[in-house]
Amino acid sequence: MDKALKAACELDLGFPFHRPETPAQRLRAIADWMEADGKGWEVYVTGETAQALEQRIAELTGKPAAIWMPTGTMGQALAARLHCESRGNYRLALHPNSHLLLHEQEGARYVHGLDPVEMGEWAQVLTASDLPDNAGCAIVELGQRHNGGLLPRWGVLQALKARAAELNLPLHMDGARLWSTRPHFDNRSYAEICEGFASVYVSLYKDIGAIGGAVLAGEEAFIEQMRTWRARLGGMFPMAWPNTADALRLLDEQVELMPELVARARMLGEAIDRLDGLSVTPSPVQTNLFHVEADASVDAIDAARDAVARDHSVWLFSRCWDLAQQDRPAIEVTVGAKLYDMPPERVIEAFAGLARRLA
Repeated sequence: MDKALKAACELDLGFPFHRPETPAQRLRAIADWMEADGKGWEVYVTGETAQALEQRIAELTGKPAAIWMPTGTMGQALAARLHCESRGNYRLALHPNSHLLLHEQEGARYVHGLDPVEMGEWAQVLTASDLPDNAGCAIVELGQRHNGGLLPRWGVLQALKARAAELNLPLHMDGARLWSTRPHFDNRSYAEICEGFASVYVSLYKDIGAIGGAVLAGEEAFIEQMRTWRARLGGMFPMAWPNTADALRLLDEQVELMPELVARARMLGEAIDRLDGLSVTPSPVQTNLFHVEADASVDAIDAARDAVARDHSVWLFSRCWDLAQQDRPAIEVTVGAKLYDMPPERVIEAFAGLARRLA
């Protein structure tokens, strides 16, 4: 990747997806918010800010309790371990493109002693018939990142929950992108979407745009176990307040903006899908995330991106997914506040330039 070319572009669709600011500006914004709200020093994630953040996400997800974790990687594998231990069954059922299988160096196996098993098909959402009869926990991702934010229909999701209840199989939600799912589910509340899941993980940095961290929500006894294990795994930050304060100041604002981000993603997806040589998945777009696929090599797509950057001063992406299970390389587009502020016609024309270059 040509970092100088990227930096020279007027528009940058890549991560981070929040409105452009320098690190110093971000820290000043956190400091100003804390001073205005009377927040002070907090140690070991036990202060007022952390508690308010946990309580707010517990409310949103409809769960009795919640806990801040430094990363989703730590939190999700730990949640799976606790569910599996509760059943005395260490088989962990995962969709083939689950983050735990692809991006965590088999942490669930080597750190927690779990036995990951695959369920379902790569390009499809999970259904009730995909759930295994013999597992200690099953993780369901809403929406599926490597399928462009793909989500099940509401009836399919409800049937999956019902089947898990029949099997006495705890469901854990990988809700890294839960915040953008409500429009697809006819604006049902997050609590209704999360109902039937034994635990829920949400990211604080992806769509919320905070500097880091995650929250796990579930029953009170389960969350108390998480607190014990957070300390055992080294997750008790002495000074986590910049993370928790940043998330708390941004959470409600970003959640309120999310329907507009999803609407913008759908509009962009429809326009890009009409371009010769490019296709959008899923179509129609379901969340604020979608993929743009092309019949070309990653090298050719990267070269076309660089040409677009020079011609249009728009940086379209930093990484093109090219996993063995995919039919074609996929560019990931996330509509955060930054892309929402960009003139949509410039973004569409930049993708049209990409299509012309690839043709």
